[in-house]
Amino acid sequence: MVEVYKPPLANPSGGGLYTAATIIDAGDPPRLAHGVVVDTWNCGPSWVWPIACEAEQPDPSPKGTEPRTDWLDTPFTGDVIGADDNCSALVPETEAAQRAQQLLRLHEPVRVEQQLTTRLLTAAGAPATVAGLVAAVGALEETVAEFGITGVLHAAPHLAAAVQAAQLVTRSGAYLVSPMGHRWAFGAGYADLGETIVATGPVTVHRGPVSMTHGPDYPHNARLSVAEREVLVSWECWTEAVTIGA
Repeated sequence: MVEVYKPPLANPSGGGLYTAATIIDAGDPPRLAHGVVVDTWNCGPSWVWPIACEAEQPDPSPKGTEPRTDWLDTPFTGDVIGADDNCSALVPETEAAQRAQQLLRLHEPVRVEQQLTTRLLTAAGAPATVAGLVAAVGALEETVAEFGITGVLHAAPHLAAAVQAAQLVTRSGAYLVSPMGHRWAFGAGYADLGETIVATGPVTVHRGPVSMTHGPDYPHNARLSVAEREVLVSWECWTEAVTIGA
């Protein structure tokens, strides 16, 4: 009889969105289906005012010209991410559930990145084209530097080697960071970004609990075990993009 070998459970590869983001596991029910609005205190209006009382005051006044609550106008939306194990009904439900949960654990970050790609590009608008990788990263970092905080640079995985070769990435603890301290996310699901790099403010991944469903297929003596959860990605303050040109 053929021997059955069960390899040890693998861990998700690092370096993508889930490494760069803050992950929040929501309660049950997670209520993510209604969306999430971000009430950030990390970006908003600031200005310069003359220190001398007798100095002429700016006209028009810069005070209050940029509403702090803009981000409350548009909720972020999420998706249900799932994985399944289609097996014989003779396989114990606990084993089928473990298989489905392991697949979800490995594939969830990639599926989330794939869904996020279009949303990032839409939010960023038409990207500027900058010749060369180094100049492109520099232009992107300069564009968002005025916010005074670091965020995330979202890029396709094929750019990781070039970024490393150009010395545009260093490791800081668990994070891959840019020269200005932004976290790189070379997501496996970001392949469709191509030569475009998207910069956002700090990113949060909101996740609901994993739900298990077992569906028997009696005529074929089979069972489909599904592991799924609600996932929503939000970020703060800015969305900018550049495309690396020749």
